[in-house]
Amino acid sequence: MNMTRRLTNQDAFDVAMLNSLNQGHSCVSASRRPRYRGPRGKSAIGALIPDELYLTSMEGNNVHHLLAARSSEYDALRERLGSVTPSLLDELQDLHDRIGACMPSLYRQLAAAGAQRIAQSFKLSMSLVNRSVTYRHLRGPQIVSTAGPRATEAAALAVTALAVDVAPAPDLAPAPDLASAPDLAPAPDLAAAPTTPAPTPAPEPLRLAERPEDDLDLFARGIARAIAASRGLDQRGS
Repeated sequence: MNMTRRLTNQDAFDVAMLNSLNQGHSCVSASRRPRYRGPRGKSAIGALIPDELYLTSMEGNNVHHLLAARSSEYDALRERLGSVTPSLLDELQDLHDRIGACMPSLYRQLAAAGAQRIAQSFKLSMSLVNRSVTYRHLRGPQIVSTAGPRATEAAALAVTALAVDVAPAPDLAPAPDLASAPDLAPAPDLAAAPTTPAPTPAPEPLRLAERPEDDLDLFARGIARAIAASRGLDQRGS
């Protein structure tokens, strides 16, 4: 678009609103007065003034005063904005001034809502404005790291490791065929082994002597031998 050509209502609307949506804030002085140009951008009407036509003497003057001035220094500006409806210029600048200072996201929402109202009033197309709003909500590729620097470094090393060519492992020699080896005995068939242990033979019953008095006699003699042995140990210890 030639910046010095005569603008139509649609041109002025598109340029002013796209500037507001992209900029995300108003252009005001330290005392909160609107400016055409500022350190952080342009106002709605300031966006319609090309850099080669801008003069610092414009600041503090209403755009209608500039267009009605007899000074020849504003002739190019009058040529550029002469076909734009004056009330449209007022609406665009008024929207910029009324939004004021707020978060960029809120500023853009208010600007888009105001653009809808202005477009309906002046029978203008919202095509470029809607496209700008839509594109702004599209998300591109993003790398979001919620971990600390160590985790980030570890992730980077992991990604690098994936890019390193790893040599394939050599083929291992085939296992020997146990069936064909003459010196190796076949393994026993574990499936054929019994699953239950063999029964334990019952202990033989204690055989008593034919006469009970013989058992008692043997028992008594055993006790006597044990007592004698214990005495002998005591005497040796003393």
